[in-house]
Amino acid sequence: MTIQTHDLLAFGLPDTHQAVLMVWRSALTLAPRTATACTDAYRMHQLVETGLGTVETTGDRNGRILYAAARTPATTRHRDPQHLQAGQPHTLLVQTPSPPDWTRHQNSRAITHATTQEVHQTWTSGDTAQIRTIASPLVTKNNDARKRSRVPLTHPTQCGTWLHERLTQAGCQLAPHDITIDAPELTHQRGHKLTLRQFHANLTIHNPHAFTHLLATGLGHHRAWGAGLVLARKTAKE
Repeated sequence: MTIQTHDLLAFGLPDTHQAVLMVWRSALTLAPRTATACTDAYRMHQLVETGLGTVETTGDRNGRILYAAARTPATTRHRDPQHLQAGQPHTLLVQTPSPPDWTRHQNSRAITHATTQEVHQTWTSGDTAQIRTIASPLVTKNNDARKRSRVPLTHPTQCGTWLHERLTQAGCQLAPHDITIDAPELTHQRGHKLTLRQFHANLTIHNPHAFTHLLATGLGHHRAWGAGLVLARKTAKE
């Protein structure tokens, strides 16, 4: 049997125009006492990590553990009315690269309900999509002591540019008017303030592998504290 070189290449190399995302997503309903504790993002991180019985970052290329919180309505901060105080979390959406087991938290009644589904998405070059993410837009700057530190972006235009750059790096094409940004909400992690914003964007995918890598590994900083999970769905092409 004779096998041509181009046959081997066609069989052995991945399709550069198509990529597959396969993850598991769980919706966890928090018990009242758990919801109160998870007002601190560190406690929320602990809940996810101890429930899975594993470290926060996986050791394979399939992705990492990401999660986002659905919260009660935000409230106005009296000392800083331009920023809202994030509401108390009541449900967590957790994305894992392998099937999770939440039995431990169900037995301890830390959560009252858990639903897990496998997510299988195929993305092709030229697909259009709508994405939604709760992210923490930060930049690294020198402070007064000339030490590098992370500073949250405050102006919507700056935040839009931040997201645009990262989606472009992830193989997407979009214009500034394709991005909408919600008001910033403040939460905390062991006394440190965290600024979260919800972004929506419409985009066209030109590098499916880079895009699925973004979906699997998350966006920006503070992914351990509930930021950076990107949810995407295909939209009809115009």
